[in-house]
Amino acid sequence: MANHHILIGDKRYEFKEIFKDFFASQVIFASKIVKDDHLAEDIVQEVFLKLWRSEAVFQNEISFKAYLYLSTRNKCIDFLRTKKIKTGDIELGLDVEEEANIVLKEEAFRLLDKAIANLAPQSQKIIKLSMQGFSIQEISETLSISVNTVKTLKARAYKTLRNHFGEIFILLLSPFL
Repeated sequence: MANHHILIGDKRYEFKEIFKDFFASQVIFASKIVKDDHLAEDIVQEVFLKLWRSEAVFQNEISFKAYLYLSTRNKCIDFLRTKKIKTGDIELGLDVEEEANIVLKEEAFRLLDKAIANLAPQSQKIIKLSMQGFSIQEISETLSISVNTVKTLKARAYKTLRNHFGEIFILLLSPFL
């Protein structure tokens, strides 16, 4: 029978929690390689299905994350090779520095996304739109609220996130600025 828990170090995690925490960041990572969001979702679902079926035990969180990112990367490259896409059409490999930067950005996204999910619903929307590059005026119009409300809720949300992350908050947010 398939395993519904993942053992990382001496802790047992519900598979659905692991999926919820890492799926979005893995899709973004895969999209950078295959250049197609829907295809990336399919590939990441396959990676998680393989993980769900396995009896994998990870020594620590770092080894789990390395497994996840490498599995996603390898599955993307396998797909590209299977479809015989030429390297001139789609970049098959990233150099080590680019890949490290992508992994760091995706990990920052995952941590931020998890923290943002704990904000009030209206604040969540404001922060997500802000991270997508919307101006305060555009957010105000999109959500049909006043500019002052957007400013106030955004400031409170950033304060909450800063308190949660401490000094590294600006580093986590920097890829989205």
